[in-house]
Amino acid sequence: MINSFEDLNFKSYNNNLKNKLNKSPTFRIYILLFTFIFAFIVIGTQMVLMAINPISISDDRKVNLNNKFDRKDIIDKNGVLLATNVKVNSLYAHPSEIINKEKVINSLVKIFPDFDKENLIKKLYSNKPFVWLRKTISPEQQNLVKDIGQPGLYFGPREMRIYPNGTSAAHILGGTRYGLESVENAEILGTAGVELFYNKQLSNKDNPLEPLQLSIDIKIQALVEEILENGIKLMGAKGGSVILMDSKTGEIMSLASFPKFNPNLRPRNLFKNDPSNSPIFNRAVQGVYELGSVFKIFPVAQGLDTKLIETDTKFNTHNPIRISGRTISDHKYFGPNLTVEDIIIKSSNIGTVRIAQKIGSNNLKKFYEDLGLLDSTTLELPETKGTKPQQPKKWKNLETATASYGHGIAVSPVHLATAYSILVNGGVKINPSIIKQTKQNMQTDKIISENTSKEIRLILEKVVTKGTARDSDFGGYGVGGKTGTAEKPNPIEGGYYENKVISTFASVFPISTGKFVIVVTLDEPENNFGSESYRYASKTAVPVAAKIISRVAPLLNLVKQ
Repeated sequence: MINSFEDLNFKSYNNNLKNKLNKSPTFRIYILLFTFIFAFIVIGTQMVLMAINPISISDDRKVNLNNKFDRKDIIDKNGVLLATNVKVNSLYAHPSEIINKEKVINSLVKIFPDFDKENLIKKLYSNKPFVWLRKTISPEQQNLVKDIGQPGLYFGPREMRIYPNGTSAAHILGGTRYGLESVENAEILGTAGVELFYNKQLSNKDNPLEPLQLSIDIKIQALVEEILENGIKLMGAKGGSVILMDSKTGEIMSLASFPKFNPNLRPRNLFKNDPSNSPIFNRAVQGVYELGSVFKIFPVAQGLDTKLIETDTKFNTHNPIRISGRTISDHKYFGPNLTVEDIIIKSSNIGTVRIAQKIGSNNLKKFYEDLGLLDSTTLELPETKGTKPQQPKKWKNLETATASYGHGIAVSPVHLATAYSILVNGGVKINPSIIKQTKQNMQTDKIISENTSKEIRLILEKVVTKGTARDSDFGGYGVGGKTGTAEKPNPIEGGYYENKVISTFASVFPISTGKFVIVVTLDEPENNFGSESYRYASKTAVPVAAKIISRVAPLLNLVKQ
């Protein structure tokens, strides 16, 4: 029974449709074809999405592909490129798509000899839809992978951080690693050095064309590194460091540490029990050493500045000093008494201790604090944060005496270079910096007077002309400095090694202005070139410093005096 006109029309429409379908098999084929096409599009789209947006092996978070992980360049003080990004490719695989996995594995091992074959087998025979094979590959390697002729191997564009100067300035620059990553791009993060310290600034997209400019001169840096390395090898030293600083601004023009490494292939710390054995250990910043007699100039400077002594004031050096059961003596007899000037020139422990006793424990400790010798430096390297000087727990008579000549207190070479800069630059407080200064040093804190600073430079000059550093050739440039040879502490048996030393030469040039300070430190050197073997700084650190100064001075437009 038909209930309404609408029912009649509806039934009539259905009957007509059935008749058309029965009479038109082509229409059914179109419906079926449309269904297959739709399914293919859905599956294909999903596969594409999986390919272009995989989850990183190292990080389970997905990368926002709208972010482009740019990183700014790093340049030296003259604009020479030190670090930049280049476009490369990554290599990844969809294991399920690979037909001949054995062929792929054997071919990849030949192309990449450092591949772990067992690990590669696990990856390509896994049930994972996506696996990383190599984060960066060269164009040549990419062509070789293509020649394998197997599906399932893919390439993704990305940027890689490179250091055009290789090992030069490696301990300054540090290195990078990948953070968040996909096959489309990867985030570059700093792991050490200025790359880590300025990680946010280098990744800042607000000023993409503005590079980070350092204070170092890469030409001088390369020269310093070459001379340091040659000196270390000649003397069989365990390692060493050099710091060249502008005493007026605190800018570091060169910072070298040996052993060295290539930041393009940054190694892991392979010597966790003794970090100083690792090439990535920055001896100039992280190395905390008892530096010996280079400290003797500090109590002298304080004594002169406070008018407690004058350069010609004489002190008794006839007999060793006995303090708290310990005897302090000189390495040889210098006579019944020495002037303040001769105490530094001849490097007398006894004379230095007598000056420190006149100054007093609290005053000497305060002066060391003012020079920055008792706290971490403000140098823009992350390694400085974990590097703090070692000082006596209590500054009593014995501790004050030994600290006056550089024992019982340990600092880094950067600390020493900063303190010497203050002494010779007119007495103005400065902070070490690895960044090129755009403004003149506006520090007004005076640690010592201008006149005291001049007196210190004159004393240091005489160390070179007739004291412990007189045997080296500085190329005719006016130089002053102080040597220091300190026995290394024995951490296992206690006390000190008898045949292992840290030798240091802290020097100033040109001595007339005190513009530049250079600190050379060698770990366990031994000079065997003559009939005798020497470990003293005068025969080890001084010759290295002299070579550096004579080669660097012309690059600094200095004239011979």
